[in-house]
Amino acid sequence: MTQKIVLIIGYPASGKTVAAKKYVDQGYHRLNRDEIGGKLDDLVDHLERLHKDKGISNFVMDNTYSTKKSRESVVRWARENNFEIVCEWIDLDVGDALYNAAQRMINTYGKILTPEQIKNCNDIGVYPPVVIYKIRKAFEEPNIEEGFNNVVRVKFKRELDKSVYTNKAIVLDYDGTLRTTKSGEKYPKTPDDIKILPNRTEILKRYVKEGYLLLGASNQSFVSKKVMTEEQAIECFDKSNKLLDLNIDYKFCPHPSYPQICYCRKPMPGMAVEFIEKYKLDPSQCIMVGDSKTDKTFANRCGFQYIKPEVFFNK
Repeated sequence: MTQKIVLIIGYPASGKTVAAKKYVDQGYHRLNRDEIGGKLDDLVDHLERLHKDKGISNFVMDNTYSTKKSRESVVRWARENNFEIVCEWIDLDVGDALYNAAQRMINTYGKILTPEQIKNCNDIGVYPPVVIYKIRKAFEEPNIEEGFNNVVRVKFKRELDKSVYTNKAIVLDYDGTLRTTKSGEKYPKTPDDIKILPNRTEILKRYVKEGYLLLGASNQSFVSKKVMTEEQAIECFDKSNKLLDLNIDYKFCPHPSYPQICYCRKPMPGMAVEFIEKYKLDPSQCIMVGDSKTDKTFANRCGFQYIKPEVFFNK
């Protein structure tokens, strides 16, 4: 009888649980540190007991296993006990992991949690972005030389149900894209300081006629600096929409630019994921218009086309 361990590894929120399920459905026994508790090396004791006391011979283990050292004890046990051991590495960009983490929050809690809510959450599936970045920094690619019989690299691919996610949208940055200020400041702090940039209303109304939704995504770190309140920021967004003569459903991040403590500040994908789920957007039909590198990264992480405002509004 074949004795086999499948070690599924990857960043947090990479889809390891889903990948493990296909093995569980085939009769494999799943071992996961988050559910059992303790350290990764402690899982070897569970392997030993379940194999020798209960005769289980097929295991799937889905944990981060980001370094060679973290995988070492399982590989050694497999070799010593004549188990075939295969590493299934879910390879994905960090942006996809951040997207998945944000999507998990929305599916579970109906929204992107604030940094304070994340901090106080007891859900093991909820963690700040820094957790994903730390794992990425420490990650060591698996290889046969570690003792695996085989290493299977599975490239992550996002799949949305095209029969459900059908809508299209123009996703817009505000400052430097839709508006500027009369005072010369980078951001308006009062509604009276807002100046709408040329051609905005005319161009956007064309897209509305073509069936596009208009959505706004903006970083407002001035709120975290106590320069303005969230209520004042809302007043400025509402006044901008009025001056544009457009109904733009907007979201904004009030958190600091550094350190990155939330999933909503661009280039984090949180605001876009909320829009995708709320409006059932097809990302391939969406356009992000923004004036910064963070807007471009934000678009790329969500599968949106990115266009600079000077191009988009000079059509």
